[in-house]
Amino acid sequence: MKKIILILILMSGFLYGQIIDSGFNPNKFAPSLFNMNDLEMNHSVSFSTGFSSGQSFYQSVYTNQIKYQFNSKLSLNLDLNFVNFGTGSMQNWEFDSNNDNQTMVLPNMQLNYRPTENILIQVEYNQYPRNSFLFRR
Repeated sequence: MKKIILILILMSGFLYGQIIDSGFNPNKFAPSLFNMNDLEMNHSVSFSTGFSSGQSFYQSVYTNQIKYQFNSKLSLNLDLNFVNFGTGSMQNWEFDSNNDNQTMVLPNMQLNYRPTENILIQVEYNQYPRNSFLFRR
């Protein structure tokens, strides 16, 4: 488990270094193990909050979605979710923190291999927080 996360972090750092070195111009990428034209990256941010009977909660999520197409049969999808959440209570119109502010990184990975049109082999890893009612994918 730790080895998979370490490999994914190293791969992300390598890709980031390639982007910085190229000056963000995909035509100037230095020769590397990965073809940057096969890399697709998307970002999303969400924030939610709620309040009921003097209790409140909040959650913010930043997701970096990376997709790499090795060839027509093999692809890798990687989601790095940075989640921050917590609760609060309201008494006499003053908000009190419950000292439960938490931040975590939740990686999700999926490796897809389709050797033929009718066969799909998937290796998938997902991680969810203990209190999964706060975070839905």
